[in-house]
Amino acid sequence: MPLSGVEVAIGRNSFDPPAPVVPLYDIHNRTLVLHDSAGDPVGPISPGFSGILYYNSLDPEFGGRLEVIPSNSGAQPIVTAVYFDAYQNAGGKVVTSTASTLLLSDVRANSHPDIFVPLPTLASGVQINQSGVYSFEARVSLDATSATVRSSSFCFLEKQPAGGAFAIVPGSRMWGYHRLTANGEDTMNMKVILDVNLGDTFRLRGQVLGTSPNVTQLLLGTSLTIRKLR
Repeated sequence: MPLSGVEVAIGRNSFDPPAPVVPLYDIHNRTLVLHDSAGDPVGPISPGFSGILYYNSLDPEFGGRLEVIPSNSGAQPIVTAVYFDAYQNAGGKVVTSTASTLLLSDVRANSHPDIFVPLPTLASGVQINQSGVYSFEARVSLDATSATVRSSSFCFLEKQPAGGAFAIVPGSRMWGYHRLTANGEDTMNMKVILDVNLGDTFRLRGQVLGTSPNVTQLLLGTSLTIRKLR
């Protein structure tokens, strides 16, 4: 969640001194603690404290995330990043004049496997099981297969609502131009922000333009990153 330029006042019990105003763009350099008992804890699971709201970017166990500790039962994250990232660990997928799904073979990061679910494999798309606003970033690298004729290609993101059919996401199309096989590599990039409903599935598709010769996915050249914004 973007925090730059925002200030927060930390309210405490009425008998405590006035709460500080902390610029959140400096939060990575600070320790913030809110609790309902006297004294200052030295860590997120210090005995004798309850209702602790704790942040310390340098804490070896809980650093970099905001925790709430109800009645010393153990730290529970209340602000966490929600993200998914996958890539293609092999090349050779042929892209022709008929649109086809681009390959993604490996999940590099998945903060919430219950939210981001490959169906049934990454080649079939990724289902998102929590509604919200998400950012999609894709990178696709393709290579020419013809030694004599240049190619034009395009790739795009498709969305399938739960129970519906796949359709291109408006504004997600990216284009490539490929010379000869000796220097025909090209990389396309795309970023869109979308409202997502529970059960929506997304996939990357590729196609060559018109009668252009086929192209292929390059080794380690395709990736898809999804982040939940809210």
